[in-house]
Amino acid sequence: MAVYSIITQRVESTTSNARWHLDFPCNGQSIDGGELIREGLLFQGWLLNDEASPTSLVIVNGDEVKKIPLNRARPDVISKVLNQAPENHDLLSCGFSERIKLKHSAFTLGIVENGTFTEIISGSVEGKFQILEGKDGWLFLDNDTNKSIEQYTGKLKLSRTAQAEWKEYLELLNTFSFSAQIPVCLLVAPSKEMVYEEYYPYNFSKKAPIEKLKELVPETLNFILPIEELRNLDDRSFRVCDTHWTLHGARFAAQLVTSKLMSRNIDELNVFEGDVYQNREVSGDLGSKLFPPQRHEEDRLTNFNYRHCVVFDNNVDNFGRIIVMYHKHAVFKETLLIFGSSSSYTMFHYLCRLYSSVVFVHSAGNIDHKIIEVVKPNYICAQTNARFVVKAPKYNDSVNNYIAQKKENGSLGDSFIAEKLPDECVSYVDYFKQILV
Repeated sequence: MAVYSIITQRVESTTSNARWHLDFPCNGQSIDGGELIREGLLFQGWLLNDEASPTSLVIVNGDEVKKIPLNRARPDVISKVLNQAPENHDLLSCGFSERIKLKHSAFTLGIVENGTFTEIISGSVEGKFQILEGKDGWLFLDNDTNKSIEQYTGKLKLSRTAQAEWKEYLELLNTFSFSAQIPVCLLVAPSKEMVYEEYYPYNFSKKAPIEKLKELVPETLNFILPIEELRNLDDRSFRVCDTHWTLHGARFAAQLVTSKLMSRNIDELNVFEGDVYQNREVSGDLGSKLFPPQRHEEDRLTNFNYRHCVVFDNNVDNFGRIIVMYHKHAVFKETLLIFGSSSSYTMFHYLCRLYSSVVFVHSAGNIDHKIIEVVKPNYICAQTNARFVVKAPKYNDSVNNYIAQKKENGSLGDSFIAEKLPDECVSYVDYFKQILV
């Protein structure tokens, strides 16, 4: 569950003589989303009005107005604020402590006095990252580190240094494929605003980094940037409340990769016609950052799960994660090695049924030649995301470095190894185990 920040701002007023203080929530306070939904947000403090007119405290959240009872004894307030003895004082129960389950992100705390409402605090629940709300409830990245909006609008261009690094990477990848006689493809998962631009509030610029990258790709390299294909897919190819493609988009990407690598017509790879999907509401990596979390209906695959094919998983978080999958009933009795990113994960549901062995390395397109040497794959797919292209991947990288850094930070989890490994996987799983030691 996401972690949210509570933002509060005091509203100065001259219409009320009441004195008050809000102990909780504090401005900038962090709170776990699960706690916020289950238990509500704690409002605690005190309110004093030593005049004769009755005063009450209320919170306004959307179209709901809730009274917060003043029922807590606050002898400290009577002593320090009124400078009077608290015992049996008429205003002793001036404190409040109430958990409110918010239905909207914005709230207002106010005083009602003589039938007049006076705002004293304006507040909101905000996620760690800002979310850009497009048309019809579609959510997009806003202030992300890759500056997605600036890339899309052409304000952030592909630098000369990045262009040179990309050109070298692409040429080396292409040369390696020919010299090693291993089919290689580069899959760039497009940002969903490229595919569903009609929901995005900004206009695409031909000066965007992705456009410059397309100019640098050698003609003989299998380069996949399936914008039009995903746009024209019969089923929606991207999730409404998430940055990633749907299972349908992932299925098509898996078929497209295999079609390119094996020089087959994509229609020949349509082995998923019998798949069964179940519709359910989910929030996603964008919807979960809003409060309350925004949800949308998405399809879930019910007849197959790649996790049942996993024979090794080092469970390293993000970069450096290695997953080995084996499926003896796959269409092709061959090995696919993927140097990919988060967009690869949903593709596993389909790639596992196309290739008997699938080895995944989370590196966002960075190539580790030692792993190629150990795995001896029949095919290689380098996969990255369009919003990452402002920085070129590395042609010579080492997963050992990622894992060593995780070791140093003490962030290595427990790895999973199947009790019985397929003979085809034993040698490279042993190598992956050694890296963790």
